[in-house]
Amino acid sequence: MLLERLKRLECSLHDNKRNDREWLEQILHEEFREITRSGMLVDRAETIEALSTEVGSPIIHSDEFRLIIVRNNFAILHYRTFDPDGSNATLRSSCWEMSENGQWQLVFHQGTPESKRI
Repeated sequence: MLLERLKRLECSLHDNKRNDREWLEQILHEEFREITRSGMLVDRAETIEALSTEVGSPIIHSDEFRLIIVRNNFAILHYRTFDPDGSNATLRSSCWEMSENGQWQLVFHQGTPESKRI
């Protein structure tokens, strides 16, 4: 199922593959861009450098995954992340595209602080 496949790929960036430069170069599309939780626009090279040199990677929990299939080779994954204590909730959107060789690559990602739930 596509939702599970993209969820696994997305979560690999939260966990064991987060600092793996070779993995990041494979999974991030050549045109990758991200709007960070703090509102900064970063490109692929900046993202790879920041993640591959990150020390003390944070523990990231995620839930509420939803998938929108735009076309056979393009999908948008929406989900929520938060710290282990439930703080810093962030709404996230990732755009994934399947390359010509059948590999899903992350094209765009945005994280926006979640407003307080009532």
